[in-house]
Amino acid sequence: MEISKNLESLSNSFKKVNYQLYIVGGFVRDSLLGFNPTDIDISSNAPIEVVLEICNKHNFVCKVINKTLGTLQISKGSDTFEYTRFRVDSYGTGHTPKSVTFVDDIVTDAKRRDLTINAIYYDIANKKIVDPLNGEKDLKNNIIRTCQSPQITLKDDGLRILRTIRISSMLGFKMERHTLKGLFHFRENLLLISKERILSEIKKLVIADTKFGIPNSTFWDMTNKLKLLPLIFNHGMHTIKKIPKSDILKFYETPCDTRLIAFYLIVIKNYSMHYLKIHQLKFVINMLLGLDGIKESNDTIRLVEKLYQIYQNIEYDIDTLNASINYLSLLEENKKVIYLFLSKQAKERLNNNTMLVSAKNLPLGVHELKVSAKQLIEKGIDKKFVGQILSTLFNQVIEMKVKNEYKDLLELALTINSTFLSISKSQNSRSKK
Repeated sequence: MEISKNLESLSNSFKKVNYQLYIVGGFVRDSLLGFNPTDIDISSNAPIEVVLEICNKHNFVCKVINKTLGTLQISKGSDTFEYTRFRVDSYGTGHTPKSVTFVDDIVTDAKRRDLTINAIYYDIANKKIVDPLNGEKDLKNNIIRTCQSPQITLKDDGLRILRTIRISSMLGFKMERHTLKGLFHFRENLLLISKERILSEIKKLVIADTKFGIPNSTFWDMTNKLKLLPLIFNHGMHTIKKIPKSDILKFYETPCDTRLIAFYLIVIKNYSMHYLKIHQLKFVINMLLGLDGIKESNDTIRLVEKLYQIYQNIEYDIDTLNASINYLSLLEENKKVIYLFLSKQAKERLNNNTMLVSAKNLPLGVHELKVSAKQLIEKGIDKKFVGQILSTLFNQVIEMKVKNEYKDLLELALTINSTFLSISKSQNSRSKK
């Protein structure tokens, strides 16, 4: 196992004061699998005060992360390590331990961890593996197993449900049957976890299989089998029995950067099962992704709304030309997501419309009209009508009722402006009476 000189030096400093320093967790696991991990977690039975003293004496920068949990961040040069003292955790509700008891025994420390493959230690000074829970055997057999019985390991920390699925997906490992039963039994503990933490884990989960390039469908298999969607989004999604295989296959074809968006589109598609008018779509998306749901960012919510509106208009053949033009204005990765989920007939409609847009040189937005807001104002168009007039001009052009030429657009704009002014004067007259 390749260890930096700084970490070897730190280990030697521990040994001089009669403490043994270990690497534990993902770094050991992934190194044994032949991958190249970067994040290093280290552990020993040395109290924080002793570690701080060692670091100060040997020019390591040491920052207390959580004194109660016995965690520190230690760094030197380009190396950064997270130190945790051996301990036993006691949970209340949620994800964070209610109280901890520090211990000297490595076996006791191992048992508090989530999975046997994450409880393999590397003795830095003696350059050897210490494996109190037979995690190496599970590693060789590609098995995901909890450190203790699932009733103990999973009952107090709902986030371990998603973390276990993520690691299984990342490594392409199979769930040991008791662990799988435990995940199902304790899945409702997800309701005790903050939506911010769930969102953070979901963002990792949807791309977990891409980390080491091990193709598998664990994420969706477990989502269906454990009926997780109502628990993730905290809404009445029990109507979704399971996500169909066709959608799952399309999900795994989407680019890594758009997996999260694809996940949301699949959820909305299977939740609604029919065309949603714009106010209905806004309601559903805000319910699932907004403050009452998973608490996504406003930018992501707006993007999902835009993409789903384009998708369903093309799929249900409603205002398809306009939707196709909006499709063409998207980033390439977002185009691919929409295209993957369209039916064969909808793809034909989209292809025909995009060819039409190209052949007729139709604008992709108001910004591509041959007349600008500034030019309209210079020609006497009332400022308060400019936005509405430009929108009308754009719709007239894509419906091919007027050419996208300056002269034609200006003539129509002046006509619309006169109409708006007449209506405005008429309304003012009635209000005075």
